[in-house]
Amino acid sequence: MIVRAGRGSLHSGWAQRTGEAEFDLLVAAYEAGAPGGPEGLNIFLPGRKIAGYHLLFEHYPEILTRYEYIALIDDDIQTTAHELNRLFGIGRQYNLDLFQPALAWDSHFSYAATLTNRKHYLLRYTNTVEMMCPVFSAKYLAAARSLFGLGYETGIDLLWTRLTDSPWLRFAIVDDIVVRHTRPVGTTKSLQGFGADEPYDVQVDAVLKRFGAAFRGFVTYAAVDRRGQLVRSRFLLGLNSLSLLQGLLKTPLNWAQFVRRATDYTRHCWLRPVNLQRIDIDGVGKPHRQPQSAVRRLMPR
Repeated sequence: MIVRAGRGSLHSGWAQRTGEAEFDLLVAAYEAGAPGGPEGLNIFLPGRKIAGYHLLFEHYPEILTRYEYIALIDDDIQTTAHELNRLFGIGRQYNLDLFQPALAWDSHFSYAATLTNRKHYLLRYTNTVEMMCPVFSAKYLAAARSLFGLGYETGIDLLWTRLTDSPWLRFAIVDDIVVRHTRPVGTTKSLQGFGADEPYDVQVDAVLKRFGAAFRGFVTYAAVDRRGQLVRSRFLLGLNSLSLLQGLLKTPLNWAQFVRRATDYTRHCWLRPVNLQRIDIDGVGKPHRQPQSAVRRLMPR
């Protein structure tokens, strides 16, 4: 479990009782004064989030060989060690390459597809896993690793489900594990190198154009229901997505934003292509090189 932590990081609440966590927690702090992690697994790594992950994997490649699963969790996620243990267990049980927990209805969110539909499903298979709290199998993260070094701070999550010829039933939103995203999306935008009025879409479009890819929406195309049965009906998935409208009473978004995003998700279930065709990321441009001054800030191996 890796967190890029600032002073207000919530990761201290992820493992409050000694011995509860069944995972190692590495705190890669981007701000001085961020709370530390257990067992001395702490690195001061100031700067941007994705660039920091790239630098971490470059200088500590053993992370990708020592573990079976590796989670990259934002520091404004509210959850517990018990739920994170269960998240890893479900990923292993269903042989997932890349997955994420679902978000509580009172979370700040970008895509309504990521809100929990726990009433109907254990998990939903998807064409996208977003940047906020992805969990990778170590082998799949190794395949996606070069994306972190291209200099982008957004948009690469639209590509990292498209690195295999066998993508079906390998990527999922785990509805049975519900976390809360506590900060409005874009709160740390300036820390990621974006101007105050610079939209994320500009960089997203640049990423997609660079790889000749298209993104037409977050789609869930199959699911495992509460009885453990595989559901392949996209019509049923879209119909059951309407239950998310109950979250209108809890959401921190204004009602118009919430309804638009929720109904967009329903429409995508019914009408949008799944769009999981493989793309080639090998040899497309040179990896973004980090300044040596940043490299020296890492702990020695």
